[in-house]
Amino acid sequence: MVLGLGNPVLGDDAVGLHVAAEVERLLQASPLPGVRVLSSARGGFALIDLLAGSTHAMIVDCLEAPGGKPGTVRRLTLKRFAGSARLVGAHEMNVADAFELARALGIGMPETVEILAVEGGEMRTLGEEMTPPVAAAVQPLARTVLRTVTRWVRSSSGAPRQRSTPSAAPVVPTPAQRKRRRS
Repeated sequence: MVLGLGNPVLGDDAVGLHVAAEVERLLQASPLPGVRVLSSARGGFALIDLLAGSTHAMIVDCLEAPGGKPGTVRRLTLKRFAGSARLVGAHEMNVADAFELARALGIGMPETVEILAVEGGEMRTLGEEMTPPVAAAVQPLARTVLRTVTRWVRSSSGAPRQRSTPSAAPVVPTPAQRKRRRS
C-alpha cells in the first residue's frame, strides 16, 4: 500500500497527494501486482480502514518543521512522526495509537511501515500551488517510493496481500484523477 496524505487546497500540504499520483502514473507504465495507491485527507481512525489488510505500507505526508528547509524529505517511524497534521491530529488519534488500537481489535495492519515526510514551506494559505522546492521533491520521492515498494514485492513470497473490499474511509482523488474528472 502506498498512501499519500494531504489537503489538496493548502499548498505544500498536498505533497503526499502529488507523490501518490506520480507513483500511480509510474505504476501504469510498470505495474506491480498487489500494490495499491490511495490518497486521503484524513488521519486517525481512517488510517485503520485505509491500511487494514496490507502487509506493507508506505505513507507520504507533509511535515511542518519550524526552521526546516522546504522540500527536505525525512524518514519517520511510527514512534517518531511529529509535525504531520494527519499523523498527529489533536482531535483524532495519532498513527501509532491507530495501529495499537487496530492490533488490539484483531485488525491486521501492515507489519512493515515507512513514513516519508516532506518539509513544507506554505501550508496555511488556500491554494493548489506548492512552493517550488516542495514541488521539485515530488518526482524524486515518487521514484524512491516505487523502488522501495518494488523491493517489498520482490522480497515477499508473492505480492503483498490486500483487502478484498474497498476502503470505506473518504479518499481524496489524486491531482491526476481530479484533472480527468474535469475533462
